[in-house]
Amino acid sequence: MIFLLLLFAHLLADYPLQGSFLATMKGKNIILLASHAGIWTGTILVVAWFAGISSNLYDVFFLFLVHAVADYAKAKPLGIYKRLNPLGWGLFLDQMIHVAQILMFMYIKGLILFSNL
Repeated sequence: MIFLLLLFAHLLADYPLQGSFLATMKGKNIILLASHAGIWTGTILVVAWFAGISSNLYDVFFLFLVHAVADYAKAKPLGIYKRLNPLGWGLFLDQMIHVAQILMFMYIKGLILFSNL
């Protein structure tokens, strides 16, 4: 259930809370990219807090930096994103990075034990 809550927080922060202005301008302005990554990170951590998951500064840095780097690479586009349709496989890859990030956060917090899978 915690994964679904964090996934919902991700979708909320990555779509309606981002808005069209941040979505189109974050690849052109580092402050806007940081603003989006900060909103996303804050949304994830607020939902985690309500779910009883404590966080620390390392969690903030991890969530913020991975999200900012992934979104920067997609917005520019850099690397593999140059060859991908931004609304097709590019979007899919971006979203899978964010889902993996949520799963890693849960693992760090001891909520997922991969040895039990």
